[in-house]
Amino acid sequence: MTSKPIISGDSHVIEPAELWSKPLGAKYGDAVPRMVDQHNGQKAEHFFTGFEYVRIDEIVEGDAELQQKLIASGTDPAVRQDCMDEDGVWGEIVNSTWCLYTMRAENDRLVEDCCQVFNDWLAEYCSHAPKRLYGTSMIHMANIDWAVRELERTAKKGLKSCIINCDTRREWLPYQDKYYDPFWARAEEIDQPVTLHIITGNEVDLFTLHGKDRIDVPRSTLGVFAEAAPVLANEFIFGGVLDRFPKLKLVCSEYEVSWLPYWLFRIKQIQDDFGPAMNIPKIAKPVEEYMSQIYHGLIDDPYLDKVLDVIDHKTIMWGSDFPHARCTYPNTGAVIERVFGHLDEEMRDDIVYRNCARFYNMELPG
Repeated sequence: MTSKPIISGDSHVIEPAELWSKPLGAKYGDAVPRMVDQHNGQKAEHFFTGFEYVRIDEIVEGDAELQQKLIASGTDPAVRQDCMDEDGVWGEIVNSTWCLYTMRAENDRLVEDCCQVFNDWLAEYCSHAPKRLYGTSMIHMANIDWAVRELERTAKKGLKSCIINCDTRREWLPYQDKYYDPFWARAEEIDQPVTLHIITGNEVDLFTLHGKDRIDVPRSTLGVFAEAAPVLANEFIFGGVLDRFPKLKLVCSEYEVSWLPYWLFRIKQIQDDFGPAMNIPKIAKPVEEYMSQIYHGLIDDPYLDKVLDVIDHKTIMWGSDFPHARCTYPNTGAVIERVFGHLDEEMRDDIVYRNCARFYNMELPG
């Protein structure tokens, strides 16, 4: 381990392929998320998300031995801790992989059941190192009564935060509607950060595109990584959620940070110019003041310096994306030096571990 701790604000498990088939197969049959050996004429292993298909060999790349270790760490907490120790990482916020995709499935009851199964499995996984592995539950927002119950249930099981649908479905009420207020209120009350993570909303993930649909990979890529921006502005800021719940904590996970200066420019323009001209509801304070409630995940965004001019660095958390293909393991120290080495020591330490520890109430070693 290094002399100072490193905490990843965005890491993942890789759920076992049979996680949902065994408990839910009899109830939902072929609708259950699972591995299949072919799709669309391609004889290759795919993961069926309950809605779409992801070809496995396209999201696993690089050295075969390294990949086997990464995959094993996704299901075995002992292997994971060995990797963390080897790489100098003290703690991790641990998110789903496959259940992120399952949030897009059309059967709401199926998604809720998949979330419950995953949440139970993740709680057990993180229990092997509860001071180092902070698990994030998956909460489907179709039924707010169920969502509140699941938030409370998973908090009691030791999970420290939650991921919700990045955006509401077209047929749902929008997040600014007071229908969702019981959830925001409970999350605020029990100090559970609420995460908007890529691929859990309405935008199609590029890895679910096949055949002729791959002409839309550029559109899909940009759409997925931009989806949280209008949700934050329209629902949580101008929609009044952050006014009604001033202690609610939000996280934008895996969106990086270089979009923030332009986004902040536009939402200030909405407040100062477009809003008065179009008579939209007023919010309680300048838009910049809401930013203290919103934290942002950063892996290796090369434009961080441009962001620090307008965004408080204390709301930025580094993440490794372990054990996904683009993760920093086993070179985390070198990546951190490359991305943050030019920053002053206090700012660097804040982004690399202190901000995350403070936000998630994580006890630091020593």
